[in-house]
Amino acid sequence: MENNARIAVLLRQIAALLEEQGVDFKPTAYRRAAKVLDELKRDVSSFKELKELEGLPGIGESIAKKIQEYLKTKRIAALDKLLGMQGGIPPTLMEVEGLGPKRARQLQMALGIQTVADLARAAGQGKLKGLPGFSETMQAKLLANTKRVSERTRRFPREELKDDVATLLKKIRSVSGVERCEVAGSFRREKETVGDIDVLVVTRSAKNVSDAIALLPFVRDVVAHGDKKLSFDLKSGIRVDIRLVKRDQWGAALLYFTGSKEHNIALRKRAIQRGWKLNEYGLFEGEKIIASREEEDIYKALELPYTEPRQRTDILS
Repeated sequence: MENNARIAVLLRQIAALLEEQGVDFKPTAYRRAAKVLDELKRDVSSFKELKELEGLPGIGESIAKKIQEYLKTKRIAALDKLLGMQGGIPPTLMEVEGLGPKRARQLQMALGIQTVADLARAAGQGKLKGLPGFSETMQAKLLANTKRVSERTRRFPREELKDDVATLLKKIRSVSGVERCEVAGSFRREKETVGDIDVLVVTRSAKNVSDAIALLPFVRDVVAHGDKKLSFDLKSGIRVDIRLVKRDQWGAALLYFTGSKEHNIALRKRAIQRGWKLNEYGLFEGEKIIASREEEDIYKALELPYTEPRQRTDILS
């Protein structure tokens, strides 16, 4: 979910810049909101009203407005203003994990670093470790993190990922407590390129399973670790989002996280026409669950033929 991840990065940038100014409390609030977005099960753009966003834990009116602003303009004016107050620190440098405004300014002044590529080149040549506060370990960490900035925006050919995905599913299915496991997202829809890998897992022991998957040898750089979502990178650099769901939510969750977004919207509209509600937990009439256990059950309830993942567009049969 690119919107969630991107806005979370920007909120953490705001937190870092406010912290440098000595502002109390607000940095913690922005980091908490970023964590909520990282763990959110649906794209934040699906929240159409401000009050819906404010209903999320840790997100008040101010942050909710900034989220809406980004969704409309792809910018957050408050962040632009904060960056302008920092003597022109290039915004892209702030996307490197572990590089706060003080360090970014130090590198800018000492080495003329303006871009992530400049930083990667300098770190690769060993130019950072002679600067105050930059150890060899810090240099290696920043070099690795510069690579992940580009990895987050890269799309991978699906053919290149087939073996990785097969191994990933095999290993996850071998974890004790995993009842069912399947890949979702654009990989399941057989798109030519994939930005990340979504995997659904059914289990009755979400915390234990999440902990066990996090310890698997191919897991790199865990960025979210809870009993509903686990996110990490593979060695190739692609992000993996594991969603842990209950058995009776499987069909609704698989349908939702497979997409496409346009197909999901079309299905929700059809549900609304019948006075129902469709989300990642099921198809509901009020509080009553009409269908949720299998994708086919939901299509049948909506009087639609089952649609293969690769054909899921905004057009319904």
